[in-house]
Amino acid sequence: MVAGIAAAFALALVLVGVLAAGLRRAGNPAAPAAPTPAPASVSAAAAVTLTTFAGERFRLGDHAEGPVFVYFWASWCEPCKAEAQLIQRLAPEYVAQGHTFVGVNIWDGEADARAFVQRYGLTFPVVRDADGAFYLALGVERLPMAFFLRPGLEIQRRVLGELREPALREALAAIGGGS
Repeated sequence: MVAGIAAAFALALVLVGVLAAGLRRAGNPAAPAAPTPAPASVSAAAAVTLTTFAGERFRLGDHAEGPVFVYFWASWCEPCKAEAQLIQRLAPEYVAQGHTFVGVNIWDGEADARAFVQRYGLTFPVVRDADGAFYLALGVERLPMAFFLRPGLEIQRRVLGELREPALREALAAIGGGS
């Protein structure tokens, strides 16, 4: 009986510790973004055709020959706002080196998403995944979330949480050159 109570108490302490660590990370936007294991394939996402806010068609599979940075965001996402400015600042540099950048708006209203694109001056392709086919194929869990794909659309890294410049540059270099 005492051993059973002690085991239950120990388990409760472990669960409280895990919960506290998770809440501390969620409440600290300055904490570094943590890489997580990548899904095995992007073949389903590569086949999805989306329309950019500029009215052009975008299909991930059409960009398989080079490195690709896929950035999931929403207008209401606070870390997405800071991250958008950084990504826009770096995009021209890496696009000139052969990278494809694409921003994918999810869980948002179209008018809010368009206002976000205008507010942050996003010039790389930005699409809206209203039906969820693209983000579900990639296993997006929360925002912001980014995928770094090597040529051939091989996932090199996926990152949950806000990207900082050194980590973003490192990940972009790892998928195909860069500064």
